Amino acid sequence: MPSKMSIYAKKSPLLRDCLLVFLHGFLGSPHDWDEVISHLPEYSCLALSYPFQIPEGSILIGYSMGGRIALRSSNPKILLSTHPGLQTPQEKAARLIQDRQWIEKLLQQPLESFLHDWYAQPLFDSLRAHPEFSKIFFRRLDQDPKQLAQMLESETLSKQEFNADATFLHGQWDQKYAQLYHDLKIPSLEIPNAGHAVHLENPQECARLIRQLVGDPNSCEDSTGCVNTSSSVSASVSC
Repeated sequence: MPSKMSIYAKKSPLLRDCLLVFLHGFLGSPHDWDEVISHLPEYSCLALSYPFQIPEGSILIGYSMGGRIALRSSNPKILLSTHPGLQTPQEKAARLIQDRQWIEKLLQQPLESFLHDWYAQPLFDSLRAHPEFSKIFFRRLDQDPKQLAQMLESETLSKQEFNADATFLHGQWDQKYAQLYHDLKIPSLEIPNAGHAVHLENPQECARLIRQLVGDPNSCEDSTGCVNTSSSVSASVSC
């Protein structure tokens, strides 16, 4: 697994201060953001490898586990398919058991078998049907199971503090997270024609919403060069 801060960075000549920093999810890599970033030519973008070294004064775009890690930062955040945190000891205990079962599988079976099991979860039904899934799956094979197990142990949802201080996005077909945000009364923007892995299933629409939320890359006004991602946009909101 890459340990470098990033293996994908794109500088825009139009941008002086704002930097969009992209954080991948579990099993992911900076290349998961390639298509999204290709639709944001007017912004400077940095896609990081785990463990993330987040630059100060940047706007964070995180998916799933990467989004949960972003919640620890005070930077502005746009989070895709990200859990804000469990709230009861019972929920956290159950999740810890679940994650340790996945860790055991990672350490005891071939990585390819683990990946088949992981992506067999209903959460990834639409991703499995995506025409690019085989390429995504193959990319996942180039990782160290021991490092993945350490990542899952360190970043388990069971240890996360609840935090909803971000702009949340979810896929149209991701009923689990749409319901989660509804139950928690967290406003969220819906990305059409996508399930849980929204950045992989509909990168163009992800980029469009990011652009609307961030705004003009040349109009950063505060000392950090960042904008307020809580500004209203014209999109479908679930709450």
